Amino acid sequence: TSDKAKKAEDAHDTATLADRLRSLQLKRSNFSGRLSFQSSNASAASSVAAGALGAEPKSNTDKLLDALSRADQTKNQQWLRQLRLEYDHLIAPKIPTLEKSISHTLFFIIFPCLAVSAILFYLVDNPMIGDSNTSWSWLVLFLGVRQMVIFEFTRVGEIFWIEIMALRSSFFNMVVGPYVALAVIQSRGWPYICIFWPVLNFCFLYGNHKFPKHWLFWQNKLDIFNESNPAGDITTDEFYLRLLLSLIFVGVAVSLKRLWIALYLGKRTVNHFGVELEKLMAKMILIGEVANLAKSIENRNALIEGPLSPLNHEIDDEKLVRFREFVQNDGISDVDSPGRPGRKSAMAPTTHPPPPPDSSSPLSPSPVQLDATDEGPRNSPGHLPRSSPDQSAQGSTGSKQKKDYFSSATNAKLIYLLSEWEEPEIVKGNNSNVSVHDLVQFRKAVSYMDDKYRFSHAFGPAKTRVLCVESAQKVYDRLMLSAEQDSPTLPFSVFAVLAMDANGELVESKMKSLIRLLRPDRNGSLMKLDFVKSIDAVYKQLRLLRASIANSAQIDLAFERIVNFLFYFFVVVIALAIVGINIWTPFLSINAFVLTFSILYKDAASKYFEGLLLIFNRRPYDIGDRIATSAPMKDTSGDGSSTWFVDKVTLFTTTVRFATTNEVATYSNGSLAPLRIINANRSPKAILYLVIKFGLETPFQRIKVFRTAVENFIN
Repeated sequence: TSDKAKKAEDAHDTATLADRLRSLQLKRSNFSGRLSFQSSNASAASSVAAGALGAEPKSNTDKLLDALSRADQTKNQQWLRQLRLEYDHLIAPKIPTLEKSISHTLFFIIFPCLAVSAILFYLVDNPMIGDSNTSWSWLVLFLGVRQMVIFEFTRVGEIFWIEIMALRSSFFNMVVGPYVALAVIQSRGWPYICIFWPVLNFCFLYGNHKFPKHWLFWQNKLDIFNESNPAGDITTDEFYLRLLLSLIFVGVAVSLKRLWIALYLGKRTVNHFGVELEKLMAKMILIGEVANLAKSIENRNALIEGPLSPLNHEIDDEKLVRFREFVQNDGISDVDSPGRPGRKSAMAPTTHPPPPPDSSSPLSPSPVQLDATDEGPRNSPGHLPRSSPDQSAQGSTGSKQKKDYFSSATNAKLIYLLSEWEEPEIVKGNNSNVSVHDLVQFRKAVSYMDDKYRFSHAFGPAKTRVLCVESAQKVYDRLMLSAEQDSPTLPFSVFAVLAMDANGELVESKMKSLIRLLRPDRNGSLMKLDFVKSIDAVYKQLRLLRASIANSAQIDLAFERIVNFLFYFFVVVIALAIVGINIWTPFLSINAFVLTFSILYKDAASKYFEGLLLIFNRRPYDIGDRIATSAPMKDTSGDGSSTWFVDKVTLFTTTVRFATTNEVATYSNGSLAPLRIINANRSPKAILYLVIKFGLETPFQRIKVFRTAVENFIN
């Protein structure tokens, strides 16, 4: 009796565990499985009853097999659920469109044609078409019923292969590859119909056997649908064959043309705007991180708390000190503007040498201090000064150990004293380096620029400049919650959290990006006006870039129209030649008129194509650029050129606004083609001559410090 009770208790525990496991599986899969759950309860109950009656319970192997079978059932249920989701998201939304199209075809084309064909066959003695062996009744059925059925099958195939598979399913892209998938997508619309309608005609309506002539040839009840209704030789006619081949040629040619245009223009756009868009997206991400930090500070009302940062006040104060020292480096804060960072010199030192123990060495860097009692300069932080020959000689007489210690500093000083030079850009490849994945990513990035919350939801709406400024002020107010109560400005060390890696170390590149973006002062503080200005600069850059991309799309569209005109002319000529229609005779008759017209407008056409090449190939400017024009044989002024802002660019004209007076002018692109076009936005290293007067009593060393500071600021 005790053994039976123990077995019954074990069986009950097993059933309880099975019930709990089954409930967890149902919760995880989120799938309705009440029937299988009841069956498992029934089996568990029977197992308990069997144990209570003294029957031998299941072994561990049987239990494992049962668990595996239930797991397989769960996987099948998940697969069915996934299939159901795919149907709901891909196929179900297209069913109303299909139903509407099929119903219109049935009620407005197929049923009326059936009625007309029946009247001709049964009431009008089935008249023939001329001397051919084809009846009018059969022709109405062939054109109005059977061709419409094939047409609707083609429409269904277009929706399935393009709307569902190519555009919404990743499996299709993995199987056929990105270029084939893109070619299928580009055939969307009438090119797909031109390709696959004739293909289905070859399958169901072309040939000399019975099925193409009469789909219901096997039945004898309705003579209108069998051999009693003569079909003649239409299904094997040469003109019918040529017509089908010409339609396939037109559809394939148009699809390939669309694919080439999409890839060519898309790759050109990515090559032209990709780098600038990447820099802008990096700034937008930084602003989003700053906004998230501000939101976190607002929620916790503390700078560093909990999981927000690995920093703490007792251990990592040194890192905050390093961050503040990095902010005070004038070589970072004042070099590049938020709008357009300039390129670094290829020979500029990227790291600063550590200071030696002897701070009096002429090569040791120390902060700049311009006091009234100074008789000589102290070196600028981050930039090694120009030393006199005496100082260099004194430094060269030191010990060998000191020479080794200062070797990196001496090399950096020599590089600094050399004339500045930039490495030439080596162009590798062309548009072929841009992949389809790059095009998709570029389009996604551009779509983010049109969003209402361009920087992030934590930043707030930035659809317009006013909303952007308001959101920036709110972000600054949230950040100020982490500052001291009486502090009028925001300490830049607040952003140290964003410049940390997973190990809690400061990332130099991230610090530089934050400083270039927000531009704090030398004391490591950030005023509200400066913060809003920095955000506004990024917003303006975003809007100008978006306008340039949109304008480039319009230019590409105009170029595509020109290509389409020439392309469709030759395609129609070839298609008519395939059908057997010769159009060269009427074309030659108007050749004399075309030749006279071309001679009359040759100069205007030449200017027109020069303008096309200027805008489409050279692209010397974009919207928002500041340009100046001059004759190529005439030297430009050393004091700079009078500049114009580019407001609008089309394939034929360019609208500019004078920078001094805001006067608006419009140039034809052909008139700008032979000119020298100077683009200030693409000239980050332009040279300016400044004449500044100093009093005779000013020490020369102070003038050198001033000159170094001005050079650093401009560079």
